[in-house]
Amino acid sequence: MTHNCCTALIRYVAEDSRPPRPRNQPRLGFLSLPREIRDKIYDIALVSNSSIIVCKGKWQTYTLPQLGEGPRPWPWDRIRWRAIDHDASTASLRSLNLKLLFCNKVIAHEAAMIFYHRNTFSFLGDHNWDPIVLWLETVGAENRNSLVSIGIEGKRPDRVWQRPNGERVRHPGAFTTEEIYPRHPLLRTGEGSFKYGSVDNINPAIENIFVLLGSRVSEKSVTIVMLFACPWPGAGANPRPDDCSPECGWNSMELPNLIDGFRTLHTQVSGLQDSVDVLWKGRNSRWAFQEDRPSMEKLGWQVTELGAEEPDFLLWPWDDRSDTSPNGIVLYVLRRDKPTGPLLAQDPSPFSYIWASGMDEE
Repeated sequence: MTHNCCTALIRYVAEDSRPPRPRNQPRLGFLSLPREIRDKIYDIALVSNSSIIVCKGKWQTYTLPQLGEGPRPWPWDRIRWRAIDHDASTASLRSLNLKLLFCNKVIAHEAAMIFYHRNTFSFLGDHNWDPIVLWLETVGAENRNSLVSIGIEGKRPDRVWQRPNGERVRHPGAFTTEEIYPRHPLLRTGEGSFKYGSVDNINPAIENIFVLLGSRVSEKSVTIVMLFACPWPGAGANPRPDDCSPECGWNSMELPNLIDGFRTLHTQVSGLQDSVDVLWKGRNSRWAFQEDRPSMEKLGWQVTELGAEEPDFLLWPWDDRSDTSPNGIVLYVLRRDKPTGPLLAQDPSPFSYIWASGMDEE
């Protein structure tokens, strides 16, 4: 008959024979662990392998029902509004243990430092920049100090029609989806009157992003990665002969110029020369990228092609590297050269003549 020595040993250890705990010894808890170990636990619990989607906007459209009578039997009247994809935000947080951020003050403070410092926070889909400003204000100054990586889907701004007197109205091609914003005073105009045509409708709230990030007191810089597909900023001035819709491939330089102007103007408040860095990350076919690269560099872009071995700044919602053929997809990064002299407002789209019929040009 076998004898379980372990069971026998446990049986003969009396409860009251264990050494008593000293009366003044504090109870061991999570905060008793060394800070290095606690930070490792925070890292496992709160750092995501992909970007955290703070906000993802999408347009919703409702088409009014057809009319059975009247001069317009079936008008194309629609109601459009921007909705928030809450499921995308929830899915990006599902693997994280966010309850650590709501513990006592010490744990919440330590956990928040890791959470905001080690993750990339993304704003995707259709947005008008206001959610980014609201989020930066909501997280507070202390958490803004920990930020190092923000991803923004930088789609081409919607367009409005500019009249010679500087007034802006809705675009005749129905490209205007936001309220109409005035031209930012940082963009100076040259001599003479305004030129009529299609111009970018840029939300002035973008400036507040750099005001908030420029007030940080951290020694580490924060990198804003502007994600875009095509066209790249500044593209389309010289369309290809077979391009049947050249105005769709044109992209103004006003947004990157303004962003760089805001960065230079406001991120010096903290005394750090590079407290905010802005990169523009794009993707295109290899043949199109190689054809456009000289034009990019001529406009003042520093172009860096991303190899397969280089890490992404953040996980693209549409990233696909399955095509490794010579004519496959190329990922690249654009960095704006530092501007010299005042920022000038760019002329309207050279293809505005397509929509000029019926507009007040005088």
